[in-house]
Amino acid sequence: MSAPNPATHALYARLEEVLGAEHADTLMTYLPPQPVSELATKADIAELENGLKAGFDRVNDRIDRLHYQLADQLKTYTIVMIGALTALAAILGTVFAVVFS
Repeated sequence: MSAPNPATHALYARLEEVLGAEHADTLMTYLPPQPVSELATKADIAELENGLKAGFDRVNDRIDRLHYQLADQLKTYTIVMIGALTALAAILGTVFAVVFS
């Protein structure tokens, strides 16, 4: 069993003396692998969760804006295409009327 710092190593050595290597290994697996000051608290996790929610909310807002922009562009495209096809039909109608009259 390797210990990440001298205090943990000393604890393991003492446990090994008292309990034996197998029990010392088992007990050491229940200790955090890094110093307690580096462990995440419930508050840390809640803060991270709130940040993620806020980030997802911003992404959802951007997607909603994009959706509305695309809908507006599609509406404009449809109106322009209908106008162009109407104008083309009028031009072709005039050409046929001139040619076949």
